[in-house]
Amino acid sequence: MTDPIVEAIGRCNPEEPLGPGDPRWHDFDAVRGSNLHHRLSRDLRGAEARRGYCHIALASQRGCGKSTELARVSATVRNEGYLPLYTVVSEEAGSEEIGFGDVFLLMLRMLETEFRANKRLKPLPEKTVKVVADWFRDVTQSQEQEIERAIAYQGEATLGPDTPLAKLLFGLTALRKTTGTQREEIRRIVEKYADHLRDNLNHLLDDARKIAKEAYPRGLLFILDNLDRYPPDMIDNAVLKRSDLFNGVNAHMIFVVPISLLHRPPSDPVGDLYQAETLPMITVFQREDPRAVNDRAIDEVIQAIFKRVDRPLFSDLALARELARLSGGCPRDLLRLLNESLLESNERIDGRAVTRAASILRGEMTRRLTRADFKVLAGVHLDGRIDPDEAGRALLFSRAALEYNGERWVGVHPLLWDTPEFKAALEEEKRRRGGILHET
Repeated sequence: MTDPIVEAIGRCNPEEPLGPGDPRWHDFDAVRGSNLHHRLSRDLRGAEARRGYCHIALASQRGCGKSTELARVSATVRNEGYLPLYTVVSEEAGSEEIGFGDVFLLMLRMLETEFRANKRLKPLPEKTVKVVADWFRDVTQSQEQEIERAIAYQGEATLGPDTPLAKLLFGLTALRKTTGTQREEIRRIVEKYADHLRDNLNHLLDDARKIAKEAYPRGLLFILDNLDRYPPDMIDNAVLKRSDLFNGVNAHMIFVVPISLLHRPPSDPVGDLYQAETLPMITVFQREDPRAVNDRAIDEVIQAIFKRVDRPLFSDLALARELARLSGGCPRDLLRLLNESLLESNERIDGRAVTRAASILRGEMTRRLTRADFKVLAGVHLDGRIDPDEAGRALLFSRAALEYNGERWVGVHPLLWDTPEFKAALEEEKRRRGGILHET
């Protein structure tokens, strides 16, 4: 006999993006204030009308549901005649560090693999592939033995067909995932020849477009997900400061960057470098009064909850509403709250389980925050905005502060509202502002 609680837990994995057609998917476009997949599709068509390529920096906070939205984008553009090449960068290139060279190596691997595996396409011409492979072999010859060792260690079975280019790219990526001195040496070698790296990718893309023209007449689209998992300064160095390279790629691109980079980035403004788009959190609160919920948005979140957890599993339907409120409109935090509530439940989700779930997530969040952070958050709560300094960007990156749509206002995550630290900081900030008003 199946356990409905266990089944519901299986439907609430926060790390699982939903693919097109998944019955758990819920359309939040109306309450986000953003129709992302339509906007991105129009961006691509606009670039096509200009006879150019669209390079889009999609800014988002982690956990806002962007991977699910990108899966939706991928399905939409495929139906429109594009060939989408999607990857999770932090999984394929390593989760600790990323540079522009790693991104180019990854795109080369994506392209080479797609044209070997896609039955609707012929492989890339051997002559072109050999030219690119020979270049990589020449510039990395000092690391030839290390590359061979990395391939042997990872296992050739994971490589697939043993083509010269596939083997080299696999070995270079494997070395970049290590912790030895070769890791930095490979980066130095590859990034030393930045223009050649881009030119090699474009060399393959020239043939790729011709081969794909019949099956995918509108061209190729790279979708590089999860770049927002890396520290903002790292992405600034890897992507923003190298916009000249990425804008020179002869294919459409969408890459996800941390939303904190929209707030006074170390380099030039994102919108000056790329076509900038955003995916905000679901607007479950009113900007005028952060304590007042947006009933329409809350109702949409509740409908999404019931696609994961059957209504009868709640001892009181008001508990689903409370979980929607506590999530702050962040899909990942909603799923984590649901998952923890289910783990704490016996036969049904009750008030104790919800309270316990909130306590667990609240504890994780507050342990990362300092007294100075709470002082900043108090100001955010009162003003609906955040200063674009290092502290503000860090709070956005950690999701202690959440960005919503409309006039791009920022709110404090509701899990923090009832913490002693936030209450004390808020009262102190109110007294300080009252004193200033009294003095003037």
